[in-house]
Parts: sequence; C-alpha cells; structure tokens
Amino acid sequence: MARYALGIDGGGSKCDAALVDETGAVVGWGRGGPTHVYYDPPEVISASYTTAVSAALFGVAGADIWVAGHLPEGAPRDVVLAANRLTAHLPATEVDSAYASAQEEWGLIVLAGTGSFVHGRSPDGRDLHFGGLGPILDDYGSAYAIGLLGLRAATASEWTDARRTSLAEAIPRALEREGLRGVFQRVYVEGITRREIAALARVVDEEAEKGDRVAARYLRQAADELADVAVDVMAELGLGDLPLPVIAVGSVARGSRVWRERMGQRLAEAVPEMREVLPPIQLATGAALLALRQMGVSWSQGVVARAGETEAHARAD
Repeated sequence: MARYALGIDGGGSKCDAALVDETGAVVGWGRGGPTHVYYDPPEVISASYTTAVSAALFGVAGADIWVAGHLPEGAPRDVVLAANRLTAHLPATEVDSAYASAQEEWGLIVLAGTGSFVHGRSPDGRDLHFGGLGPILDDYGSAYAIGLLGLRAATASEWTDARRTSLAEAIPRALEREGLRGVFQRVYVEGITRREIAALARVVDEEAEKGDRVAARYLRQAADELADVAVDVMAELGLGDLPLPVIAVGSVARGSRVWRERMGQRLAEAVPEMREVLPPIQLATGAALLALRQMGVSWSQGVVARAGETEAHARAD
C-alpha cells in the first residue's frame, strides 16, 4: 500500500494542503478559504479544510495517509477516509510547521501575514510566544495593520502637502470605489472585513515600491512595531549573543522588500549575528515533512531538496 504525508496549514485568509510522497516530492496541492474561528462560522471553516484536502488528495486512493496539521472532524476528515486510510494524525502547529519548513530546530519565527506573531525557541528548548491575538489587541506589523494604515493615509492625503500620497487614488481603485467618499461608504456603511483590510497591504507595498514616501514610511512603521515584539522575545530568552536564525513567514514578511529590510535592520541592531532564513517551502509542505518524519522517513538533503523543487509545480497545477 502506498504511503503519503499530508500537511495542512490553516490561516486567517486561506487553508493550504500539501501531499508528499516518501521521496519528498509534492504530488498534490489544495487551497481553501479562511479557517479563523473568531471570524468565520463553522460551516465556512469546514468547507475551507475540505476544499484544500480534497484537491491535494485528488486521484489518490487505497493509500496510507499520515497527516500533520489541523484536520477537523466531519467533512474534512471524511475526505481522507473515503478513499484512503488515515494512519496517523500529528496535530502540528503553525510554529512546528515553520521550523520544519526552514529546516531549523530553534531560532526566532517572525510571522506577518493577515495577522502576526513572534515565536522564539532557545537551543535548550525553551519556547516563548508573543502575539497572535487579533486586530484589536495585536496584529502588530501585519497585513491588517498595514492595510489599516494605508486606509488612514489615503483619507488624510488632502490635509497637508506632507501627507500627500498616491494611496488616495490606489486604495479607492483597489476597493472598486469612486474616490475617498466611496471608501468611507465601503468602510462604514457596507462594512469591510479584516481580510479585506489586510488585502490592502499589497497596495501599500506596491505604492511604496513606486516611490511613494508615505506608503514606505508606514511599511517601516509596521515593521518597527513587530520588531519591538521580536526584540522582547529575544531578550526574554537570552538569544542576543547567539548566531540567531530568524525565520520569516507570511505574505508580508516574505513579500514586502521595504518591510523585510526594515525588520532585518532592527533585528541586526539587537543581534549582530542574526541570520535571515526564508523557508524554501510553504508551511503546508513543512507540515508534510513532519508527517514524513512520523512515517520514519529521514529529512535527508535529497528529500528536502525534492520538496522544494516540486512544490511550485504542484501549486501551479
């Protein structure tokens, strides 16, 4: 009977599932919608996991499936059981998957996607986690925080010359509204969600790359806020004098050059031997590697390299 590892990564905007064979090759990929229990009803979350798992397992039957990540009861689990055998389930967290995707055993995880958190692990195994408390209490430096700053910058653009920004045109365009009055209507009358605000971070980043100084300033401000959290984690764990791996995870941390450079600058000031790590694989594939290890497959250089080489093709399919 064939054996496969299924890695699952559910987040605030999407759910990914990666199917990996015993050689490390990513042979299936699926993406569903959001899975955040505070913002989405149970039926939406279940559908998101089901969509991702169904796509990743498409065409696979009669196999032993080893799962790592969250696999809810009900429809998502039934998808696995309908044609295959669920051999084992490792409830790996986002933190576990991040370390696996980076091939690091310890270090600092700086996650900035829709939301944000910082997780530190010392060489002797002590863990500390700050953040992940949502947009009202937290989300420092996240896509949500950047999108909100962008909205505010756009509406203040006409106040003074110093506040003038191309976001005043770019954000209404992204929201498909006529001017800033239309943005006001979209926010307060029609209602705008956390994910929709977070999606505006891409607009802020694009305008910063085009040379807009206000957009760039707010990206750096967001990076500073999460850098402060990261420095606190490092200080509490005593990581400042170590050759520290800093693992960047999430759409902002990996996708925004301005944000990442500012974060790197701030952390290098606190940890001179800081080493930035951009994982070569997605968190879902990192989770699948954890399931592979549970199967008894070692993380050889060839296995990890094959996962990286095949993931992009599987995602494109």
